[in-house]
Amino acid sequence: MNQETLNLLRCPACSAADLTHSVFDEGLNAEILNGVVWCQNCQHWYPVEDGLLELLAGELVYWDDRQRFWACYADRLTALGLRKDEGQAKSTLNELQAKQQAHFDWYAENRGQTYLEYERMPFWRAFDTKTFDSWRPIIEANTWLLDVGCAQGRSTFQLADLPLNIVAFDISKRLVRQAINRYRSGNYRAKITFFVADAIRFPLVDESVDYILVYGVLHHLPDPSRACQEITRLLKPGGSYFGVENNPTIFRSAFDLLQKLIPIWHEEAGPQALMADADFQEWFRGNGMRIDTYTTVFVPPHLINLLGNKLGSWALDASDRIGRSVGFLRDSGGIVVICGCKDRR
Repeated sequence: MNQETLNLLRCPACSAADLTHSVFDEGLNAEILNGVVWCQNCQHWYPVEDGLLELLAGELVYWDDRQRFWACYADRLTALGLRKDEGQAKSTLNELQAKQQAHFDWYAENRGQTYLEYERMPFWRAFDTKTFDSWRPIIEANTWLLDVGCAQGRSTFQLADLPLNIVAFDISKRLVRQAINRYRSGNYRAKITFFVADAIRFPLVDESVDYILVYGVLHHLPDPSRACQEITRLLKPGGSYFGVENNPTIFRSAFDLLQKLIPIWHEEAGPQALMADADFQEWFRGNGMRIDTYTTVFVPPHLINLLGNKLGSWALDASDRIGRSVGFLRDSGGIVVICGCKDRR
């Protein structure tokens, strides 16, 4: 856990930007290997184990891990004035998020398809490369980027070769652990901090980052409009938001049928599984954000997978060119790509 990143964080329990920390074991480059972060306003505390900060509250907390952590460091935690139990009230929003948490913990490693296997299928390799290549020219060096819903680093590592400071979080502790191990085993230009947190309220202070990446995450959340307000709150003036989501295309029923017959991934969507340009224009209306969108993917992902990496990438490009050239099809791609910019003061 990078200690510099702690300056950007706020308490998920009370939203106070009043966090402090204690280091029990220090890693390389003065990173927190084992330690605790706590809020001086409400006294909620959050463990750091083997470099992973679990910045969760309420029923989303990994209680078995928390109890084990307390047993290991009880004397130190007590000496800091911290107590063992939190006792937070439950909420309907957190119940929906707990369902997402369980799904992605399962997706981290299972016999059907791991999330890493999902990332590496030809369709997503072609789509991810194409989409991130369109965003790269916008991103300036030595800036701060937040990746919301980073999973095991699928989206984060698309930009890890750039000289950036990246802060990335996900609700699944298993996936975040995989992301940390992936980062430790590689050699990247970006300085990346992964941690566990919930996207109902982004646990960062106002206007703290230059870019926010929300890559296929909003349709998993109980209230996407709230997340859009959080994006605006966190971006510095002139900052940019990048995202992709499922589009309510005229081809959606055909894709859903193919998924039933030949499922190629496992989906657990929230209350609003599909999102169009009109939704984003409404969610960001009046808060100083300019939103541009376009749609992509006019052929079934199943076909791209059958063609393999090279031919699949060509087919995706070719079908996009054709789809966007036909007026009534232009907004009917399976995925909507969003790029937003916050007004400068």
